[in-house]
Formats: sequence, structure tokens, C-alpha cells
Amino acid sequence: MKSHRVLLLIALLVVTFCGAAWAQNNGSITGTVKDPTGAAIAGASVVVTSPERGINRQTTTNSTGDYNESALPEGSYDIIVTAAGFKKYQAKGVKLDVAQKARVDVALEVGATTTEVIVEGENVAQVETQSSELAGTVTGTQISQLSLNGRNFTQLVTLVPGVSNQTGQDEGTVGVYGNVAYSINGGRTEYNNWEIDGGDNMDNGSNSTLNVYPNVDAIAEFKVLTSNYGAQYGRNASGTIEVETKSGTNKIHGTVDYFGRNDALNAFNYFDDPAQKPSYKKHDWGYTIGGPVVLPGYNKDRKKTFFFWSEEWRRERNPTTFLHNVPSDAERAGNFSDLCPDLVSGPTDFSNCPDVPDFTAVPIDPLAAALLPMIPQANTVNAGYPAYRASVSTPTQWREELIKVDHNVSDKMRATFRLIHDSWNTVTPTTLWSTGDFPTLQTNFLGPGVSVVARLTANVSPTLLNEFVFSYTTDHITLSNSGPWQRPSGITVGLFQNGFGGKLPGFQITGGTPYGDGFGMDPSYIPWKNSNPTYTFRDNLSKIVGKHSLTLGVYAAIGQKNEMDGFEPSNNGFITTDNTSDVTTGNSFADLLLGQVSQFQQENKQLKYYNRYKIVEPYAQDDWRITDRLTLNLGLRLSLFGTYREKYKQAFSFEQSHYVPGNTTLNPDGTVNGDPFNGIIQCGGSGIPIGCMTGHLFNPAPRIGFAWDPKGDGKMAIRGGYGIFYEHTNGNEGNTESLEGTPPLVLNPVQNLMNGYAEVGANVGAQLPLAVKSIPTKAIWPYVQQWHFDIQRELPSNVVATFSYVGSKGTHLTLIRNLNQLFPVPSSQNPYAPGQ
Repeated sequence: MKSHRVLLLIALLVVTFCGAAWAQNNGSITGTVKDPTGAAIAGASVVVTSPERGINRQTTTNSTGDYNESALPEGSYDIIVTAAGFKKYQAKGVKLDVAQKARVDVALEVGATTTEVIVEGENVAQVETQSSELAGTVTGTQISQLSLNGRNFTQLVTLVPGVSNQTGQDEGTVGVYGNVAYSINGGRTEYNNWEIDGGDNMDNGSNSTLNVYPNVDAIAEFKVLTSNYGAQYGRNASGTIEVETKSGTNKIHGTVDYFGRNDALNAFNYFDDPAQKPSYKKHDWGYTIGGPVVLPGYNKDRKKTFFFWSEEWRRERNPTTFLHNVPSDAERAGNFSDLCPDLVSGPTDFSNCPDVPDFTAVPIDPLAAALLPMIPQANTVNAGYPAYRASVSTPTQWREELIKVDHNVSDKMRATFRLIHDSWNTVTPTTLWSTGDFPTLQTNFLGPGVSVVARLTANVSPTLLNEFVFSYTTDHITLSNSGPWQRPSGITVGLFQNGFGGKLPGFQITGGTPYGDGFGMDPSYIPWKNSNPTYTFRDNLSKIVGKHSLTLGVYAAIGQKNEMDGFEPSNNGFITTDNTSDVTTGNSFADLLLGQVSQFQQENKQLKYYNRYKIVEPYAQDDWRITDRLTLNLGLRLSLFGTYREKYKQAFSFEQSHYVPGNTTLNPDGTVNGDPFNGIIQCGGSGIPIGCMTGHLFNPAPRIGFAWDPKGDGKMAIRGGYGIFYEHTNGNEGNTESLEGTPPLVLNPVQNLMNGYAEVGANVGAQLPLAVKSIPTKAIWPYVQQWHFDIQRELPSNVVATFSYVGSKGTHLTLIRNLNQLFPVPSSQNPYAPGQ
């Protein structure tokens, strides 16, 4: 509890004393002003403006002639430099990319200030001479013009060297089905950080999908930081992706687009019904508009307030092909004579095959009769047996609204507000995240996402800038079933009569030539809900002191994961029949009809869990330009990570030190004497930390790098660096979220070998086996050491060649292991005889 109070205190101090953090996706323009002899000019006036956005920043050079303007959104800028006794210098159209540290050095000419030296389309140096970070920028032109199967911007991160696609998707989808499993320089895919306009955008349960996917026409550009980036970036241990959405300007601009695909030219899948091509439809409409907010008597000069609005709709139908052996109509009625002589044991007599004049039908239990609608009737033949073939096209509807407002409070203060709302509704062709071989049961998947960012930038003085960013993001997943899942009245089979949703149990039949590898269906854990609201605060102070560009800041996050226990195939009971078990008739489907059950499993209840965590990370960065040719990048980030906790103390872990030998014994009938929960501790219980782990709050992450320009002409750079990057981990990695659905609150016992459904729940130990889980007793946060060395060289036609060596090493990375795993030993040391 002490560590949580410390985290909360630091977060309150941040909000209270910091007026306005440097949004990580903003960039800076820096440089040195000199006279014709190369001497530094102190006190020169430098004005950085973006006329189309109403941005006007003023600063002066320090005693070494250096200037810096930070927290600038991507875009085009004009730079005006004046000094007494020198001609006025003006560079127009300086392009600044997202999160770029651009350098524009100025050489003033002697003369009257009324004389101007104008440079059109001033190019920022392509060779990076002042930062050691490895990164790549994907421009707005690339985003809007490159072909994207699925119109998901995340597919373009692979344009950056060192990024590989691990999603397994040919078509990048959006919504909860979206996948951002990209490995950066060999790092774990879930160790990346995705941000939009400086705000968090991750589903913190898995870190494998995003809460919102901005319309590609609403993205200005994004930057992928792949190695050794500055101390202002953290929380995760691999790469960081910073996305900047578009803003309005002083002129009205907009786009309208439509993308469509259908099945007209599609080829047949090998398993498709050759008589009918599966329905495949994709329609994507969208538009954007941005400009100044002009009202009667307000903003007539179009320099005050700007807006950008985007909206997109998608209507899709994606086919899924099913081809599976199923029982014949006769078998569904209990007549298995068509399989003679495969079925050779009771309750029927097939001794007179193939005539079988005295055939006796298998009696069908009422429960099995209720399960039959989940199994489709045969409509074709596969490998000589009845089979079901179908192509089912289920609908997906997605809509997104994005609004962004930028307001220049004054020449020294700018405020931004941005909201993205995604509505995502789809139907899965079978039960989601569960056993489902047929489209008879489908899942309705509703998953809206939200991202909100508010930002305030203030020029405190010509050399001091402060920026504060607040963000909120979440998704809300709601799952419901459609199809014949309702349990008829009078059917009460189960280990626990918990009435879970009034649903039928699931089933799986295994083995048997007629049915291939078997089949199953399960209504399972649905209905199910999930949300993951995350609040982040970032405050950053940047200051120029001599040759030092200093950055001081802090990042704070308050995260939640509220979800129901799920993904177990037994919330309402799960039946397994097996034609090799001791109670089989010889045919696993006949077993299902009769109730010859090899295994029955069921959870006693389903709970909703409320997981919480806090993060605070103060940091300092010094970009020290030692000489005109050499810059050192020195940084330190303190990753103060709070452990996960469950709000209502519903998380339980197995801890070996709390296990008392002899306190529990197992009887031959499966019942237990003594304490069945021996060794299980409650997170937050008496003497137990709230997250079952003692915290490890202090995690220093130093960063060091250099950039050397050998000739001083900006056309070549030799760079290198080293840094430590801590990972807070996602909700599924060794914390209270991974303890959901554990005993003693949630039990998941198994009963074996029953002759009829009436025996389910009879003469069974109602608690075993216990599906226990265990997490470490101390939080040891994973971290990755990153290092690199590279050489950059400018070539003709604005081409830059980069040759890099990049390395990394992960330590304390999370893994799952079986505590009861038996390890191989020599036969002489094996305490068990054959068959034991």
C-alpha cells in the first residue's frame, strides 16, 4: 500500500505544480546563428511561424548563438532571424516531421535589417547530426497513396527498417480484430507503445490491439522509434509509435473517398461449394474537412481557432467456409445401421450386418435432443461419409468520428482538443474464443473504442517552454450469442445448478472414422463484458541553457481492466465423449445421444474482476552540443511501476511457502480430507500484498548516445548509443489479471466416466481438480538493454544511406511454466514402475 500512496502523491504533485508535458509526438527546431566569420551572434531574434495554423513563436539566441523552439506540431514553418547590423534572414517552408529534432543553422550577412535574405523551401538536414535515436517517419503522402489491404495504417510500420510483421494477417483489420503484433529489432510484439497525439492507445489487457484506428486520411504522419530513443519515451521496453492526426488550417480543405471490393473476380476456395460463390463485400466511405472556425465577429483573420473533422463508415461481409463430417439423418434419429460394422457394442446388436433386420435404435436423452440443433444436418459427402458444407458471410459494421480543435489562446499559449470514437459491430461465424465447428451458434461482438487528448502549450519565456497533456482511452467489449443456445425447462444436468445464463452445456465428440477428428460446440462464457479505461498525464519543461537543450518531465498513468472471467469451456458445463473411453458404445456421437460421457467439466460461477495499476515516470534529458560537430544525448528515466491489484480482493495465487504438508489428503473416490485450498493465498488478505507481490518501485533507466559530424557540413554522421528500457507488462503477464477464475472463489471440477446424464454431479468430489495459478511474490519488472552504432551519409537527390548495427538483450522477461512439470531422469532414479 505504501508504494501506491507514493505513486498517487507524485501524480498529484505533477498535476498541481506543472502548468502545462511535451507531447512526445511534437518536434523541435533548433540551430545556431553566426556571422560571416563563423562567430556566434548572441541576442538575435528568432521567430518561428506557421501562418496556416496561426502559430507564432519568438525567442532569442543565447550567449553561444543557439536557439530552440520545442513542442511544435508537424507541418511547414517559416523562420525569421534578425540582429542589429545584419540583413534580415527568412527561411520559408521548413518541413518538420512528427517528433523530429530538426536543425536549421543560420549565417547572417552584414547589412541593414531592412534588407532581406529569403530562402525558399529550406530543407532540414536529412542526416541526423544531433540525436542518436534510431527512427523512421511514415509521411502523410505515403499513408494516403500506398495501397493498404484493409486501410489499417499500422501495416505501414514495416516501411521502417527493423520492423517485422507478426500479425499473421494478410488484410489488416480494424476494431477489436485488429492486430498490432509487430516486432521491432527482434523485441516482443507486446512490448511496443502506440500513442496518438501524445495519448495512450493500447488495450492494456494484451497490448496486441488498439482502442481506436484513425482513418488513414486523418493522419498527418507517424514516427516509429526503434532503438535508443530519449528519456521522454518509456513505459514499454521495445519500440514506440507516435501518430499525429491532422489539424485545420486557415483555409478550408477536405477529401471524399470510397473504396470497394466484391466477389466478382474472386476465385473459388478449394473447400467452397462449387455451385455458389461465397458472398464477399466491402464498402468503405469517408470524408474529411478542416479549416478555421469563423463566426460573426470572431476569428476574421483566421489565426485563432481551427478545426478538423473526419468520418468513415465500413460495411463488410466476409465469408468463412465450413466442411466437416457430421452424423447422417438416420444417426441423428438414433439409427447407426449405416455405419455397420463399425459400431460393434451395445446398446444395439449388429451381429447380422449388413442386413440388420433386428436393429434397435439408440434412445436419445432429452439433453442430447436439445443439443442436436447445434449440429447442422448433412448436405454433402466427404470421404464417403455425410458432411456439412457451407460458406457463411457474416456482417461487420464500423464507423469512426474524429474531431480536433486547435486554439491559439495567445502568441505564447496554444490549446488542443481531440476526440476519436470508433463503433465496431460484427457477427462471428461461430462462437468466439471457444469451441465452435459450425455456424449454428454465432457471437454478436460489439466493441466501441474512445480516445481523448487535451493539450496545453505555453511559452513561459523565450528559452523556456512548458506543455501539459491529458489523455483518456478505453474500449468496451460486449459479447452475446445467437442461435439455439437456450436450455429447455426441465433439463438440470450439471455439477452446479448455477443457472448460468439459462444456456445449454457445450460438447466435444472425439475420435471415430465417420466424424474425422470430431467436432464440438460451446455457448461457453457468453454473455461477457470488458473495458480498459486508461488515464495518462504528461508534463514537460524544456529549457535552453548555453549548449544544453534540457528536458524535464513526468509521465503518469492510471489504468483499469474490468472484465468478466471467461474463455473456460465449462461455465454451463462441457461434455466430452470419446470412442476410446471405458464407457463408450464404440461411437462417440452415439455416446452423446445416450449420455455415455467420458468427461464432464463445469465452473461453479462467473465473476467480474476489477484490476488496477498506477505508473509514474519522471525523466530528464540533456542534449549537449559540445561542439558544432559533436552532440551528446544524456537521459535518465525513473520507471516507478505500481503492481497490478484487484479492487475487491478476488484474486488468489498458489504460494508454495504457504503449503502445509499433511494438511490435505486425497481419497480414492476423488474427495478430499483436510484443507482443499492448502497453499492458496488471497491477494490483499492478511499479511499478503494487495497484488500478491511486493513492489519494486525504483527502476532507473539511463540513456546515453552521441552524434558526430566529422566534417561539420551536415552531410555525414557517426552515431551510437545505449539505453535501458523497462516494461510494465500487460494484464496477462504474471499479475492479478492472470489470476482471474481461480479457486477458492471459482471452481472448475471434472467428473469422469458416466453411464447416462443422470450420473453427472453424483458421487464426485465437488472441488477437484483445482486449476490453480501462481505468480511471483516479488515484482521484478522486465527490461531490455538496447544499443546501436550507425553511419549516415547524404547522397545526391536528397538520398540518405544509413548503415546500422543494432542489438538488444532482454532480462527478466515473463514466461509461463508448469509447476508440476516432470523432468526426465535416468531410469535408475525413476521412482515409478511401468504403468504407474
